[in-house]
Amino acid sequence: MNRLKDYFEEPEDVPTLDNYYVVRCGWTSYVVTRETAAEVVARLGRFRRRRWLHFTDHVGAAVHVRTDTVVAVFESTTGQRQAEREFERARKLEEKADRRPWEDDD
Repeated sequence: MNRLKDYFEEPEDVPTLDNYYVVRCGWTSYVVTRETAAEVVARLGRFRRRRWLHFTDHVGAAVHVRTDTVVAVFESTTGQRQAEREFERARKLEEKADRRPWEDDD
């Protein structure tokens, strides 16, 4: 029973970040702190880059990715995410208003 409890419960001490950075590598993204993002950007900006990039994500997991798979490093603040949600809601309402009555409603 204890194994099931551990499996289904949410971890209690996972750090949360209001403002964080994202390192996007192909189909996967990693949430990192500002300091880690600065290190990643500095390593990517070197003339002679190493083949592998090593860093730690926001929960302390060690990440090892090929340097050439990193496609973006960007900031994600609480305000930016809120503005994006509001924009998407407004876009969906506008799109819904443009539909004809006989069109499918998603």
